[in-house]
Amino acid sequence: MTSKQQIIELNGESIDAADMSSVADLIEQKNMTGGRFVVVVNDEVVPKSSWAQTSINAGDKVDIMSPISGG
Repeated sequence: MTSKQQIIELNGESIDAADMSSVADLIEQKNMTGGRFVVVVNDEVVPKSSWAQTSINAGDKVDIMSPISGG
């Protein structure tokens, strides 16, 4: 049985996110669990406390960025 493709845009690149149902799944699949990140889905910042509850759907635009501090 083949899984249906779920194409999203991640940091400007199209990827198949069929095995990722949430932002938390995406972070884990991309091995980004050890750092601090800002996650934006469809131009809305997603707080870390909501990553597991925030769904990833076909056509979504997701940006994962390291925060930049300034002084």
